[in-house]
Amino acid sequence: MGGPRRVTDDSFLGNALNGIDAKNRVSIPAGFRDVIAVRSEARTVILAPAERADCLVGYDPGYPAKVRAELESRFAGEYSEARDDRFRATFGAAEKAPIDDNGRIILSQTMKDTAEIDRLALFWGMGDYFEVWNPHRFVERPNLDPRIVRMARRLLDARGAA
Repeated sequence: MGGPRRVTDDSFLGNALNGIDAKNRVSIPAGFRDVIAVRSEARTVILAPAERADCLVGYDPGYPAKVRAELESRFAGEYSEARDDRFRATFGAAEKAPIDDNGRIILSQTMKDTAEIDRLALFWGMGDYFEVWNPHRFVERPNLDPRIVRMARRLLDARGAA
């Protein structure tokens, strides 16, 4: 598949399957690092549990301001348990992960456990953000477009992990 394309805009595009080493380091796809660089001067990615899927979401350090504005609009000044739960999940469960000189981050054990990620991390571009999946859980997702499943299975096959 060739992995994520190098981009000149600021959208997370493409996908990649990367191994996680014994020190929990995983390489952020180069195209995704390019987007982070375009959006922010910080060499940091933020990871958090996804709102609607059993995976992690990753984004640049400036993205939380956009998410906060969207949540404030959604809850429109309403202070409720639902609002508090959403803010807890969005901000309290997030972690900053510095990107090292080799383009890697350390995926904390908490984040690995949250998304049930073990030896491989499937990165999937989502435009404003990207997802990080256990690749086997990704391909088992109900109602996933069969073409997307085939793409992910090809990545697994190439790694001998199907």
